Amino acid sequence: MTDLQRIALRQSEIRTRLHELGAVEDVTDEVRSEIGTLTTEMKDLEVRSQALIAAGEQPEEVDEDEQRDEQLLALIERADMDDIFTATLEHRSTDGATRELQDEYNLGHNQVPLAMLRSGDLETRAVTPAPSEVGQNQQPIIPGVFPHSAASFLGVDMPTVGVGEALFPVLTTNATVRTPEENADADETTGSFSAEVLSPARLQASFYYSREDRARFAGMDEALRMNLSDALADALDKQVLAGTEGLFTGTKLANHNVNALTTYALYRDQLAYGRVDGTYAMTTDDLRVLMGSGTYAHAAKQFRSDNAGDRAAIEDLMAVTAGVRVSAHVPAVANNKQNAVIRLGMRRDMVAPVWEGVTLIPDEITKAKSGQIVITAVMLYAVKILRTDGFYKQQTQHA
Repeated sequence: MTDLQRIALRQSEIRTRLHELGAVEDVTDEVRSEIGTLTTEMKDLEVRSQALIAAGEQPEEVDEDEQRDEQLLALIERADMDDIFTATLEHRSTDGATRELQDEYNLGHNQVPLAMLRSGDLETRAVTPAPSEVGQNQQPIIPGVFPHSAASFLGVDMPTVGVGEALFPVLTTNATVRTPEENADADETTGSFSAEVLSPARLQASFYYSREDRARFAGMDEALRMNLSDALADALDKQVLAGTEGLFTGTKLANHNVNALTTYALYRDQLAYGRVDGTYAMTTDDLRVLMGSGTYAHAAKQFRSDNAGDRAAIEDLMAVTAGVRVSAHVPAVANNKQNAVIRLGMRRDMVAPVWEGVTLIPDEITKAKSGQIVITAVMLYAVKILRTDGFYKQQTQHA
């Protein structure tokens, strides 16, 4: 980094800080002093910058998009989700970097930008008592446990969308290449598209807890807020797998039911080698397998022969494909049968758009008599399979 670049970076940092200080309503002596110091430093930096340019050092061309991305990342790092949570409870506006980030995404004071969360309705209602042992030796809160995202493993695109319905066009007819004789006509291909228009549905989760707990248990607001965001993310994963439009429970993917025990050979064929189609998957390296825990356990007991020393079917699948994962959202074993889904390639064959901003709704009225506060988080989403050929649903039989 050149001297001129270092100066430009420092100027950017000062401008950001001056913007934050300028938004402070109560200008104390400390704030006034800091503004004065930064303003003086900015003038000195401008003089140094001009001197370096006059001496022949030229600034490098700046990629405006890249610069804006860097500034946005810096803003996200400075913003604080707990500020949004607290401001929502206190029915006031956020300020500083948090407010600036919300403005960037055109969000209200009680809405969390999705960028801050990336580091059927779910109506979870749970009384959340504080632990009996709290005080100055309180250890960091251990968060709740949610599964790792199966949707990400399967390459389901989860773009952030703005206000309105989300439109996803798909080219459904490829160009046909002809081999005409000399001077003969070659027919054109009529291109066709399908357009999936997705409307938002709601994912919702709520907690309620007492004012006394909040006052005596350090970090309760933050812990509950994080749990809400984790629960919403897990609920979206569940919709991708087991929702109305999901891979396992939706009607888009054909059922490939079986009526005989899935053996070692059938696991290899039905979940791996038999799924290589030469278009979506060129080799087994292009396949990813998602299954339930029952299928995983059963595949671990299927061997090439009666010799248990042989490699099990699950080990073969893990060795030849791009991965095998288990999700708790896969529908359970029923009548000794369970479905698995094989992903062919990683194209944009399925989407689960999320509308920008998770809205926090405080309610201090409903349970005011008992001194309890209800916090509800709402996220809007949609799920759609755009091309069925990118997935294959296969039933397995365990007995």
